[in-house]
Amino acid sequence: MSSEQIGPFLGTWILDLDESEFDQSDLPQAATCRIEEEFGLVTIRMSIISSSGEEISGEITGVPGAPGARLSESGLADRLLLYFEDEHTLTSEAKRGNLTLMTARRRLSDDGQSLEVEQSVEVPGQGSVVNTGIYRRAQ
Repeated sequence: MSSEQIGPFLGTWILDLDESEFDQSDLPQAATCRIEEEFGLVTIRMSIISSSGEEISGEITGVPGAPGARLSESGLADRLLLYFEDEHTLTSEAKRGNLTLMTARRRLSDDGQSLEVEQSVEVPGQGSVVNTGIYRRAQ
């Protein structure tokens, strides 16, 4: 990964509720995504206010293209991968063995002002459930 590759993704992104579609859950009241990089380590922080007003936050870190960080605290996934699918798509996957449980694709718009975050979760017996959030670059 080069700093030119991660550079366009860096910064704070704010969820555009009117453009987003959630199958997995109700649309939140608000959400932000902050992407930072330091010495090749990328940190993605999510902060959400759920439809019921509950504050939820989460963070993933990784080196894009590395073999994947081992996860200890999660009972489901045992490894997290972070990689570039192409110059406009930064993807993270939570895996258990060779099985992908959860995928989040972050697709940057051509003008670099919006970020589509498509999260899919494999639900046993149901298949894939998808939430698509459209985030706008914070000014």
